Amino acid sequence: MRTTAAELRRRIEVGARLIVDALRAAAAEVSDGGEVGEVGEATAVLQAAFARRNSIDAAVTGAIGALDRAVSRVPDQRLTAGLCSATWLAQECRLSSGQAHAQVRLARQLPSLPDTRRAFEQGQLSCQHASAVARSVEMVERGGGDPREAEGLLVEEARVQDARSLLRWGLGLVHRLAPQEFEDEEDRRVERRFLRLSELWDGGGTLEGYLDPERWARLKTALDAEQGPRRKDDRRTPGQRRLDALDALVSRVLDSGRLPARGGQRPHLGVSATLEALCANPGAPAALLDWGGFPLSGRRLRQIAEDAEITPILVSRKGDPLHVGRRYRTATPKMRRALAQRDRGCVWPGCDRPPAWSQSDHEVPWARGGATEVEGLRLLCVPHHGKLSRGWRLERGPAGRWLVRPPRLAAPVFGPAIHDPPPA
Repeated sequence: MRTTAAELRRRIEVGARLIVDALRAAAAEVSDGGEVGEVGEATAVLQAAFARRNSIDAAVTGAIGALDRAVSRVPDQRLTAGLCSATWLAQECRLSSGQAHAQVRLARQLPSLPDTRRAFEQGQLSCQHASAVARSVEMVERGGGDPREAEGLLVEEARVQDARSLLRWGLGLVHRLAPQEFEDEEDRRVERRFLRLSELWDGGGTLEGYLDPERWARLKTALDAEQGPRRKDDRRTPGQRRLDALDALVSRVLDSGRLPARGGQRPHLGVSATLEALCANPGAPAALLDWGGFPLSGRRLRQIAEDAEITPILVSRKGDPLHVGRRYRTATPKMRRALAQRDRGCVWPGCDRPPAWSQSDHEVPWARGGATEVEGLRLLCVPHHGKLSRGWRLERGPAGRWLVRPPRLAAPVFGPAIHDPPPA
């Protein structure tokens, strides 16, 4: 007698309810201040639940495989409303496209992996473990190696490794059993590389990309070195620290002058502004970034101009340029070497960033007449240079030592509207 779909669904619901009730009971025992023995029992229950979940995932994968084979036998994909198995699965079971395709791919691979399928069904392997084994075995077979040998080694290793470590161990196995395939896989990862920069409506932008392992390791090493140890007073989020480190690396490369010229000029950040905006005159127009022409406030313009190369351009009333001045701001390579020899790194008290991580800064801002000469320059790292635009001051004290002055606090205002002045 054939079991109906309704009866099968009822069995699934009853079994799932029993598992859920057991887990809730174990959690309640621990939450109520259970003894060490009770906590150990709850841990055992949790381990059993994970093993049974693995078995359920194996059964689900088997059902997906059966559906996929049935779809391939029926013309025009009538069983899945004209959709392929993975697309139908994503739509009907609310999975992402990647999850659905990974499930179907594993379901197709398992019939040729008897050891993996058996360990998966017994709850010894998770779905992620089974996928890692299948992926590595597929690469070995494609490279001419022995898939049976590879599967046996991988299943044994899966019993003591997490899924991520297993995948990396599997790649090492591919290198041993099918070295040419390993090299081809490296080439495929390099070919996948890309970086997409998308400008947003507010003038900002987003980054999206993929880096092969070698490029990823280089980038991460550079960012980690630039960030350095987190300071106690650093309130930035990890994401903000990473982006600030990337910006510092970009700024240092631009300031180095080593990038190839484009249009006769070294790459640089360009800002166009009127003299009125630079002088903070009321009603002055906003400054414009050359990249996209996005408006900048007068405050941000003056912060940039504190240590920028300024090219004065005299224009007619019609906007035609009549005269272009010259700019002299960046320290020469000889000046940089002299600063590195003198300052030994960022001069901010307590900072240990080396000269290579620092930039030359004018003691008297260049926009206010500061001269580009060694006596008027100092080395500052990007984070501490940014503090100067937020009200901090760095002054040369006795014996040439540098002193830090924090931003001045606004003086308290006393009056009837607030409160009476404090007693003398």
